[in-house]
Amino acid sequence: MKWHMQHQGKAHMERMYTSIVQPARQATARLLLCAGLVLTVQATCAGFDEAAAAFAAGDYAKALQETRPLAEQGDPRGQYAMGVLYENGFGVTKDQHLAAAWYLKSAEQGNTDAQYNLGAMHEHGVGMPVNYPEAARWYRPAAEQGDIDALSNLGVLYQNGQGVPQDKVLAMALYNVSVASAGERKTQAVQNRQVLANQMSLDDVKKALALTETLRKPGNLEPGLRAYLQQPPR
Repeated sequence: MKWHMQHQGKAHMERMYTSIVQPARQATARLLLCAGLVLTVQATCAGFDEAAAAFAAGDYAKALQETRPLAEQGDPRGQYAMGVLYENGFGVTKDQHLAAAWYLKSAEQGNTDAQYNLGAMHEHGVGMPVNYPEAARWYRPAAEQGDIDALSNLGVLYQNGQGVPQDKVLAMALYNVSVASAGERKTQAVQNRQVLANQMSLDDVKKALALTETLRKPGNLEPGLRAYLQQPPR
């Protein structure tokens, strides 16, 4: 179960800020529950479940009550959840600066959803000036963990040379990995790579396919991407 950023009914929402080559964004802020996570304090998991249940019921005051102590104790999921609440004004006065501050705390602890949302806020100037280098900075670790939307959005930055050196081969590879990882989930990367393919030479398409295969090897997404980026400029 996940928490999301745009409310449709009580608990069903879609992600905002998914980048396409011509700006139109859609994305989600997602929040994983305790299932399958190793926690040192069992009460933390219980409090998190209660917060998620309250959010699903539309009881944002209760969600805030349960979430704030977790966030203040340094729990990255709780910090991410606080970012969602403040960014959307759920149970609190809407405050995108506070949202970004909470996302940053969570992102620095490796929370993929917080990394994605922070990258999106920088890319689209949500509560702050547009800052493409910072967007790329936070999309990249989320992409390295396999986040399909971060992969796609990072691809857009490389395709356009926004905050990073333009690299259409890498952009295509990132789109390919996003699509391959998505399964039945929606990813803007499908449309993005169709647009990009029309801008690439056959030789570059072949290079992108080779890089795609490298990145898709089990356990090689993060080291493969880092190794590619450490090569001399192409």
